[in-house]
Amino acid sequence: MKLQKKKNYAVITGDIIRSSSLTLKKREKLHKVMVEGSKQLRKAFPQVIPLEVDIFRGDSWQLLVKNPQYALRVALFYRAFLRARMESHEFNTRIGVAIGELDFVPRDRVSEGQGEVYNLSGKALENLPNSVSMSFLSSSNPHKKYLNTIVQLIDSLSTRWTDKQSLAILGALQGWTQKKIAKILWEKKISQQAVAQHLKSSGWYAVEKGIEYFEEYIQAK
Repeated sequence: MKLQKKKNYAVITGDIIRSSSLTLKKREKLHKVMVEGSKQLRKAFPQVIPLEVDIFRGDSWQLLVKNPQYALRVALFYRAFLRARMESHEFNTRIGVAIGELDFVPRDRVSEGQGEVYNLSGKALENLPNSVSMSFLSSSNPHKKYLNTIVQLIDSLSTRWTDKQSLAILGALQGWTQKKIAKILWEKKISQQAVAQHLKSSGWYAVEKGIEYFEEYIQAK
């Protein structure tokens, strides 16, 4: 893929927690959900995600974000999609978010790319503390410690999302109104008031402020 010199990108690397304990049927479902999540992610953020999510080793995944300020929003979208479609509050994925320069990435395999940002993303995932499932690293952002604190606080909320809360979050992350979320994302009819309750109980209003702060400080760097 053609790259802009001296431009920062984001790489998000993840793996599924306790995937080996899933039944064969659930592992098959997980793969389908991860593939579908990639398609929905690119549909939701077409100018931000240039390539499909790369799924490897059965339970690991990686994606590239052209506009790094959206990295946290994108990571949360993929987590919410997996939780919503797997329909289990116990289902979760660990996530390492990193921003930095990259040297090369093929047109069809994000995981075969090279550069600083790949090293940082892998390090962010590998060095996660036991009680945390998402962290952030950057090579140069002066606010990186504060941004990582925001990411980990949001992580503590997002790991508790139910499948219904996750579904509501998917729309909220795209800036949809509660009325639009109720109309589009549910197979069975749901009221705007029910969507509002799901967002409230998910901690969305705190999450939204954290995302806005993250995007503001990444863009200002």
